[in-house]
Amino acid sequence: MSSLMKNYAYAVVTILIALTVAHFLADDSYQWQVNSISQLGAQAYDKAWIIHFGFIAFGIIVLLTGASRIRMDVKYWFRETPIMIYGFAILLSGIFSAEPFMAGVAYSTQEAQLHGLFATVAGFALTTAILMFTFTDVPNSRRIVHFIALVLVTGFSLLFGVLPNVAGIMQRLLWAAGFSWLLYLGFNPIPRDHSNAKSSA
Repeated sequence: MSSLMKNYAYAVVTILIALTVAHFLADDSYQWQVNSISQLGAQAYDKAWIIHFGFIAFGIIVLLTGASRIRMDVKYWFRETPIMIYGFAILLSGIFSAEPFMAGVAYSTQEAQLHGLFATVAGFALTTAILMFTFTDVPNSRRIVHFIALVLVTGFSLLFGVLPNVAGIMQRLLWAAGFSWLLYLGFNPIPRDHSNAKSSA
């Protein structure tokens, strides 16, 4: 089986490349400290396709990877499924665009609301996935990593909502925490023999 289908790292690398290019080419009016990542793909923005590609590609790779990981160990489908929902929601947020960051630009409020809905679903699904791993993974050292990721993702999510002047910074820290957790899953395979893992905890 191809390693592409086993490791969420490929999804993370793909979207990081898109994010880097989108930031590098962003208009001067875009303020990363305040504006959201989603607004790099805003309606009426001529460079929106860059982040749209990143979101959609990320979602597709996460879905394929999650399906492959479930086939490898089907009894833990309940842990991978929220990650797949997360990926699918990110994919959909790449189809429906956020409101513009440019002043005075007409846009579809319905599309912006759909984007916001899918972004919210993505955040909830990711948090649920981390919570599932926190309670069910072994050994305990892995659970500690998941718990730290849970605290960071939850904390930055709350700060993103209550600190509008630095919302862009908080969101990037949130994404960094989530991506770091996906990388941890990718480069630290789940022990195949859980009984041995428990005895070594």
